[in-house]
Order: sequence, then C-alpha cells, then structure tokens
Amino acid sequence: MKKNGVYKLHNIAIHDMRKWWVYHYFPTAYEEDVKRFWEKEVIFDELSIRGFNTELQMTYRLEKIRVSDYLGYAENRDISILTLIDDQDYQEGLEKMRYDVKRNPKKTIVTDFAEMFCISTKG
Repeated sequence: MKKNGVYKLHNIAIHDMRKWWVYHYFPTAYEEDVKRFWEKEVIFDELSIRGFNTELQMTYRLEKIRVSDYLGYAENRDISILTLIDDQDYQEGLEKMRYDVKRNPKKTIVTDFAEMFCISTKG
C-alpha cells in the first residue's frame, strides 16, 4: 500500500452474533462462517503487525423478528452462507422455518446482528 493509503473493511462480525436467525435455523452455517471469518482481534493484530494504524468500530443489535419475514431470504438462499452449507442441512433448516411459520404465522425469535467497520492507515 502506498504511504498515507487507507484500507477499509466493512463486514459482519459473526463471532459476536451467535443468535443470528440464520445460525438458529441453520447451525452448520456458523461452523462454515468460523472457517471463513477472522475474529476482530485477529484482524486488528494482523494489520498492526504490518504497520497499520487501525481502528475497529462495532455495531450490534439484538431484536425480535417475525420468522415469516425472513423465510423468503432462506428459500431463495439469498444469504451467502446458505449456498455453502450442505444441501441436507439447508433443507432441514428450511423445513424447521416453514414448520414454525405454519404452526404460528406470527412466531418471533430473538436474533442478533453485528457489523465491523475497520479503517487502517499506513503512514
């Protein structure tokens, strides 16, 4: 990177969102994401070792969601991790969601979501 360059990274922080609705219905998705995503401390340390001045900001929310509002995302596999998990695990999670919605169309679950914003500069 050139002197005075800026590196920016914005991504989910999966290690801080174990209650995410995706992991609730598709537990193997978390296992796959752990393989794909470094923890925020590792990112910070690796950039620091390489001479970057790094700042990480985290946003986090915990909320109740209606399962029926998210069923379409699951059915379309619109969440990238759902394309990476085993088809059988995907089908089992999808059926669990459908069952919950059929049994109670207004069913809610508690979900969380975390985002990481990283800005690093090299002087």
